[in-house]
Amino acid sequence: MPDRYAEAVRARRAELRAEQGPLGGTHRAELRAELGLARIVATDTAGAAFADLAREVGAHTSHPERSVCRALTTSLPTAVDALATRVYTATLAQLAPALRRIATARRLELGPGWPALPAPRLPLLDGVGTAPVRAPRLAGAAEGLAVWRVALVVLAAMPLVGLPVWGGPALAPVAVGVGAAAVAVAVLARRGTAERALLRRHVDAVLAQARATLRVDVERMLLELERAAAAELDAAVERRRTAVEAELLALAGPRAVAHA
Repeated sequence: MPDRYAEAVRARRAELRAEQGPLGGTHRAELRAELGLARIVATDTAGAAFADLAREVGAHTSHPERSVCRALTTSLPTAVDALATRVYTATLAQLAPALRRIATARRLELGPGWPALPAPRLPLLDGVGTAPVRAPRLAGAAEGLAVWRVALVVLAAMPLVGLPVWGGPALAPVAVGVGAAAVAVAVLARRGTAERALLRRHVDAVLAQARATLRVDVERMLLELERAAAAELDAAVERRRTAVEAELLALAGPRAVAHA
C-alpha cells in the first residue's frame, strides 16, 4: 500500500521549495519594472490630456467676446487640477493592481488596503492664472492720442469733399464725432486683439508650468510609493521566507526523514 503521508510530505516540501525561489529578492526588480510602466502611463496620459486642454483653451482665447476670454484666467487652474487628477487616477489604476500581484504571487500578507497610495498635491498651480489679462495702460493712452490725431486729419480733409470746415464751424463737432467714433471702433478692435494675444501668451506659460509641475509631482508620488512599498515588501518577504523555512524544517522531522 502506498504511504500517503510520505507522499503528502514530499509534495508539500516540493511546493515550499518552489515558493522559496520568488522569495529570494526578485520582488525589488518587479517593483522597479512596474514603476517604470507607471511612468510611461503617466507621460502618455498627460500628453493626451494637455493636447485636449490646449484645444479647448484655443477656442476660448480666440472667442470674440472679451468676457469669455477674461473668464479663462479664473477657470484655467480648475481645469489644470482636473487634468492632474486624471493623470494620477490613470497612473495609480495601473500601478496598484500590479503591486498587489507581486505580493499575491509570493503569498505575502500585507492587508486588504495595501498599497497605501500617496495623495496628489492640489491645487497644482497655487495662485497661478487667476489675475485678469488686460492690455497695458500705456497702450490705451497711445490709442487715445491716435483718436485725436485721426479726428484732426478728418477735419483737415473735409474741404476736399466740399465741406467748409474752417468756414463752417458748426460742422466741426460733427466731423470730430464721426472721426472719433470710427477710431474708437478701431481702437477697441485693436485692444481686443492685443488682450487676446496677451492671454494666449499667458495661457501658454501657465500650461507649460503646469506640465512641468505635474511631471515633478508624479515623480514625487512614484518615489514615495516605491520607498514605502519596497520596505513593506521586504518585511513581508522576510516573514514569508521565515515561515517557509520553518515549515520545511518541521517536515524534516524523524518520521518525514524515515519516509523521504
